[in-house]
Amino acid sequence: MNGYDLPAMRELLYDFYNLTGIKICVYDSAENELAYYPEKLSPFCRALRENKEMDEKCRECDRRAFAKCKATHRRTVHTCHAGLSECFSPILGRGKIVGYIVIGQIRAENAPRRCGQSDALQALYDALPVLATDKLNSAVHILDACAGYEYLKTFVTAYDERIDARMAAFIEENLANELTVPRLCRKFRLSRAEVYALFKEYFAATPADFIKERRLQKARLLLEQTRLAVNKVAALCGIPDYNYFSKQFKKAFHLSPTAFRKGLARP
Repeated sequence: MNGYDLPAMRELLYDFYNLTGIKICVYDSAENELAYYPEKLSPFCRALRENKEMDEKCRECDRRAFAKCKATHRRTVHTCHAGLSECFSPILGRGKIVGYIVIGQIRAENAPRRCGQSDALQALYDALPVLATDKLNSAVHILDACAGYEYLKTFVTAYDERIDARMAAFIEENLANELTVPRLCRKFRLSRAEVYALFKEYFAATPADFIKERRLQKARLLLEQTRLAVNKVAALCGIPDYNYFSKQFKKAFHLSPTAFRKGLARP
């Protein structure tokens, strides 16, 4: 999670928990959990997620909440399948979602039990502290204030503000290697849709077209500045298929690689 001030973020989460007694988490724009306090899962939720079917229901609840935030750019409050209250608030930077701040695993007043599990699980549910409705509403209002707090935004936007430069640099450094959208997703912790949106916004191109353009520009440079064989140049640019490389080079520069180099050698 390089780029995030996690110690400062955890300190802020601690202060929220100390004031409200409610578990709180911060996620990045790709829905990766960055920090939480006081624990990742309550004993009830931890036991619930040991059941594969219930774990999938929990994850589906999270997916729906994130999707609603993305669609509306506003907070969403809901009761999960196990009867616990949760609130998801988007953190907005320059009109874009740069992260999420979430409170959850809250047993609200008069909340029905929905887990349908064993007596042991029921006992863990009953052990959860009950939060009065007015206190839950107050916590939600504080959460909204936190999500809009410029100090919090600095924690999550520091990673995203120069992502275009970091993405371009990573591609430039790895032109000889495999460069795919899934690899970029893993490297920068972004979804496939976010990678495509980023390239459209910053580079006005698809990932494939941008990578191909950078590879061909590197090939042109190597042909100008070195005496490497054309097939070696192709390999160093990540296009080991010589025929395909020649075809794409000619399409871009209106000369074959060999003709391009010969043209440079003319007096």
